[in-house]
Amino acid sequence: VITNQAIAAIMSRVTARLEQGGRLAEALVREPHFPALAVQLIRVGEESGQLEAMLLKIADIYDTEVNTTIKRLLALVEPVLILGLGGLIAIIIISILVAILGLNELVV
Repeated sequence: VITNQAIAAIMSRVTARLEQGGRLAEALVREPHFPALAVQLIRVGEESGQLEAMLLKIADIYDTEVNTTIKRLLALVEPVLILGLGGLIAIIIISILVAILGLNELVV
């Protein structure tokens, strides 16, 4: 199911540890790519018997974080686009004015 080879390799190592009887949090903590917050919440979910609820909570936390990051990036991109389009329009206006002023010099 996983098409990314790096993630597939990590998940195969995690799966191997789970097949040997390890806990999910312990298998994930050995991989440096998993966020500490997610691993801690998974550990709490395993110990309390509420793993499904904790996984949903992790999904909500990271979904909110991604949405916030996207909104921040869009807030930064908008002024850059406005300035870029303003500069493009200024260049077009200046080139038209230079052409018009050039025609005045051609009159004999």
